[in-house]
Amino acid sequence: MKRFGSLLRGLGSSVSFRLTLNYSVLAVSTALLLLAFFHVQTVDVLTAQFSRQITVTAQRLSSHFDRGGRVSLIDEINLELADNVDSDTEIFLLLGPQNAILAGNLDRVPPFDVTDDATFEHDVMRGGVQVRGLMAVRPLSDGTILLVGLDIRDMQHMQRRILNASLLGAAIALLMVVGGTFLFRRTLQRRVEIIRHTAKRIGAGELTRRVPLQHREDEFALLTEDINDMLDRIERLMTGVRNVSDSAAHNLRTPLARVLSRLRTAASERASADDLRAANTYAIAELDNLIVVFEKLLEIAEAESGAQRKRFERCRLDTIARDVVDLYEAVAEDQRITLRYDGHVAVQVMGDADLLAGAIANLVENALKYAGVGAVVTLTADVRQNVATLAVCDNGPGVPAAKRSRLGERFYRASEGGHGFGLGLASVTAVARLHGGALKIEDAEPGLRVAIALPAPPITEP
Repeated sequence: MKRFGSLLRGLGSSVSFRLTLNYSVLAVSTALLLLAFFHVQTVDVLTAQFSRQITVTAQRLSSHFDRGGRVSLIDEINLELADNVDSDTEIFLLLGPQNAILAGNLDRVPPFDVTDDATFEHDVMRGGVQVRGLMAVRPLSDGTILLVGLDIRDMQHMQRRILNASLLGAAIALLMVVGGTFLFRRTLQRRVEIIRHTAKRIGAGELTRRVPLQHREDEFALLTEDINDMLDRIERLMTGVRNVSDSAAHNLRTPLARVLSRLRTAASERASADDLRAANTYAIAELDNLIVVFEKLLEIAEAESGAQRKRFERCRLDTIARDVVDLYEAVAEDQRITLRYDGHVAVQVMGDADLLAGAIANLVENALKYAGVGAVVTLTADVRQNVATLAVCDNGPGVPAAKRSRLGERFYRASEGGHGFGLGLASVTAVARLHGGALKIEDAEPGLRVAIALPAPPITEP
């Protein structure tokens, strides 16, 4: 008994069971209503058919009386009873004065109302057997009364069979619904348990776990894809966090160790005032660089969190690129590099103009830094198939294919002796993802092509 109560409580707390039960009750109610409607309509059709047959017979006999009188009517009734056509169900009764039986097959006169034109049901005695009759009353012009009817036991039997069939159908529907409820709950619970089991394993630290894909393209398959995509994103973020922690510890420990060494040397008794000033200047410069690193990391974190998405508005990517070219043109000339913008198409995106300008500036700085003297750095902006692309292309030495795949990782630098902290492209990647886009790095043969691909809204005239 306790197990049964526990089972009921478990079913009551199951959303799948309650949901299925609600729809099952609705389905059963609909089926019962349809069966009841079918039963009522069938009974009404049978009753109407019998009543119509009785009315036609009564009218025919009344017309016979009008043509031949009472004697002719009596002969017609006797002929109807003797023709062996429906004689086991026909009811005829002709009553004279004081309800004397003049003709017919009833043993006694049933109660009736002469003023009632409609058919009525009543138990009658025919051949010593009580039967249920459906009858009609027709008063005739000579004072006699004609009763015409049918034995409706067969109709009642048919009605009972229809009722029993309806009840049996309702019972079968109910059993199927109850069985379907448990089957559906079991199927739904099994699909949900797969997701729950995966979630528990991931919660236990197995971040590589994924919900098994289903072969059927249903709502659970779509949910599974969305969950797996979310888990992939979480794994990438967690891996990124670990890499950032490791890289930050590695890249920050060296400059901090150098600062500490210089300060300890300056703090020794043999250090002069010049040594102290040099150590102080060195420490300030290194700490400024560390502050820049932390600011870059904060910018990347803010972009990846999506905190600035609320400031998005329609802006011109081509205009931003031209402004960046104007800003760095003098720097490029000093390095004997040609910097230009090549494009005549208005490219509109939804985004933060300042963030996009900073990202493009990072790409230009990288190109000027690594393209080399005499190189040509070209910016282009275009939109195709609702994708806006801002590309920075140079004809410098480029980057080997083995290293291109890692560009954009925090603290990763393609050249060991290069300047910077390896956060520029990481910042650009974060800005691109914030805008729903991506950073693409390709070989320009020669040189390198770095592009930001963003979703583009419909272009409107400025």
